[in-house]
Amino acid sequence: MYDCDFLIVGGGPSGCVLASRLARTSSSPKVLLVEAGSDNSDLEHQVSGQRYMTLKTAQGYNWGYDTVPQKQLNGQKIDYSRGRGLGGSSAINFLVYVRGPKHDYDEWANLVDDEAWSWEQTNRRFNKIETYHGEVSDEFKAYVNPSYESHGHDGPLDLGFSDTWEKDLKNLLDAARQCGHPLNTDLNDGNPIGVGIPASTAHRGRRVTAATAYLSNKPDNLKVITNTAVTNIIFQDKKAIGVQTSRQEFFASKEVILCAGALDSPKILLLSGIGPAKELEKFKIKVVHDVANIGQGLKDHCFAPLTLLQKPDTNDRAKFFTDPRAMEDARQEWLKDQSSGALAHFYCAVLVGFFKSERIRNSTEFQALPTSLQNYLHGDTVPDYEMTSHTPPLWVNENEVLKPADTYLSLLTFWMNPQSTGSLSLQSANPHDTLLIDPQFLSHPFDRRAAIEAIRHTMELIALPLVSKDTIKLVGGPKSSSDEDILTYIKSALFSSWHMCSTVKMGRPGEHGTCVNKNFQVVGVERLRVVDMSVAPIITNNHTQSVAYLIGETAAEKLINEYDLDTLSAKAVEL
Repeated sequence: MYDCDFLIVGGGPSGCVLASRLARTSSSPKVLLVEAGSDNSDLEHQVSGQRYMTLKTAQGYNWGYDTVPQKQLNGQKIDYSRGRGLGGSSAINFLVYVRGPKHDYDEWANLVDDEAWSWEQTNRRFNKIETYHGEVSDEFKAYVNPSYESHGHDGPLDLGFSDTWEKDLKNLLDAARQCGHPLNTDLNDGNPIGVGIPASTAHRGRRVTAATAYLSNKPDNLKVITNTAVTNIIFQDKKAIGVQTSRQEFFASKEVILCAGALDSPKILLLSGIGPAKELEKFKIKVVHDVANIGQGLKDHCFAPLTLLQKPDTNDRAKFFTDPRAMEDARQEWLKDQSSGALAHFYCAVLVGFFKSERIRNSTEFQALPTSLQNYLHGDTVPDYEMTSHTPPLWVNENEVLKPADTYLSLLTFWMNPQSTGSLSLQSANPHDTLLIDPQFLSHPFDRRAAIEAIRHTMELIALPLVSKDTIKLVGGPKSSSDEDILTYIKSALFSSWHMCSTVKMGRPGEHGTCVNKNFQVVGVERLRVVDMSVAPIITNNHTQSVAYLIGETAAEKLINEYDLDTLSAKAVEL
């Protein structure tokens, strides 16, 4: 009757890590990974220098979701892209890999009462995940210098730095230092505060995805089925025994584990009768267990770009990306060895800075937050905002023009610790109908204040001589630095960071909002777990793909210990 021991739904970072780790234990359990999309193996879509384009250009790699109209954003619908196929969003994301602040993980441990999430434990697990290629050329070592001891060197996930930098990158790093921001030569040591160059999920010019890292040379006891969408979970009373797809059923002898992401895992739960009873009954879905907060608690980071028109020859990105012949020549060169030519140079190194802001923390809006939350946000590794550079020009004001061959600099400003909370809801009982996704961006006054001050800080940076000497004018940005003009601009130019999480929140048993316990088990039912970003009890202050890998690794260790899967080799660390 059983097709497998462990049935995993979704081949994103968490799902790939979990499937691989379980299957490679000494007891060799039968693991089945079911993915709705394709295998995403096309080499054309693994070019690290096209990190910002893949999301739009790789056909079939993106679910292409949108939000409902956002009240605070003049009724706009916001792009809510999610990766589709093996690798999940690691196949289309912007490659930035930052672990995040140690305070975030200690807070997570406190919220769920589990030291497995403390920085001491998560740091060990991060090292287990990665092979950290920290080498850079001598001219860049002043800016990038991670210690060998702080990172892992034999994990499946290759992380690295570009061999060459665009010529205006060091200028911007120095400008940030002139603003008083410290240089951070290792953004992945648990304290991201400062400005530096992050590691990327790329190696030798090629994108590294969860699938390329964890499913290559997979063992025979791990079976992967693609192009097969799971529509609901099959229950026997309150015990999960399998899943239904559009074509067939699959059954598991031990566990059904959802790893479909922060949007689709709650959708599958709702369609399967796990969720708020009133919502389910509205669509005549049989209630298996009433869990009020499934699909609630949605958190996400967002950002707004600033775009500068610069003097010719400040950088040479535009000349390259607007020359079809140069692009094609570079593509052919890259395809030969995946590590040379212009596509292994442009957009391969980016500046990232995580910063504190006294203006945010001294604001009335900050002071109105609960005291316990304020104390956490005052932690010395917790940033108030982030800035990223060397991206395509994502926004140009209505009355401005940026010609294809113009020289430009684009900077993205993110505000951290968002307090706005959104939700997901069904439109019907039809699994093919999309969710109603409402992040409620900027609905909380703290987020509006943090966004205003974060953008103002970035405007001050670009006004420094090191940047302004090469600037003709700001073609994408606020009319002035007033609160009103900055907020008006943000409302027109806001993007999601695609860091959605917390829709099946992990928490303490019996606590309001808890959907899964510290062992990823869905409350009220048996043999059903959720292992992906939807369980995060907080939104960590980083680019969250690293957390998705961590969640998979943490769940793997817990399941390996619980089922004693490594009896013939060194047992997993007790959690």
